[in-house]
Amino acid sequence: MLEHSYRTYFFGKALAELDDIQVDDELVYVASLLHDLQLEHPTPGRCFAVVGGERAARFVMTQGAPADRAEAVGAAIAAHITLGASDNLADPGGFVSAGAGTDVFGLRLSDLDAEWVQELLHRHPRLDFKRHMRRAWAAESAAVPNGRAAWLTRYAAFPMLVKAAPFGE
Repeated sequence: MLEHSYRTYFFGKALAELDDIQVDDELVYVASLLHDLQLEHPTPGRCFAVVGGERAARFVMTQGAPADRAEAVGAAIAAHITLGASDNLADPGGFVSAGAGTDVFGLRLSDLDAEWVQELLHRHPRLDFKRHMRRAWAAESAAVPNGRAAWLTRYAAFPMLVKAAPFGE
């Protein structure tokens, strides 16, 4: 998931630049790197994005960040799987959502320079990401059957969209 987190940041940054949107680079970088902190470790009955946001906020505070910055990182992580979040790249949660959406599903991939994308994938390889993501998502959906991951699986065919993403593994 680490390489996915890097790709999330770089895809989000490229999309924000393309759309001429200013972002708080430090905040979106930290949120991007930590956004799936909890995905591979489901907490029964609690959304991974919320738990991960809480853990990330605590971690950021231990590193000396002010409370408002830590809370902003946590909020961005908690929001990143909310439908429609990616429509607002100026919002840190939207930034993470948009970057992750490009990496997970290939959303807006055609807006980006193909050579740049290939260089990014060379520097931050996918490493069988589709399989890892589908496995982690299934575990999260089982652990939180009324959560956002389960809803996205049931009603938005999340696993099929991951598998169909326009990336070779």
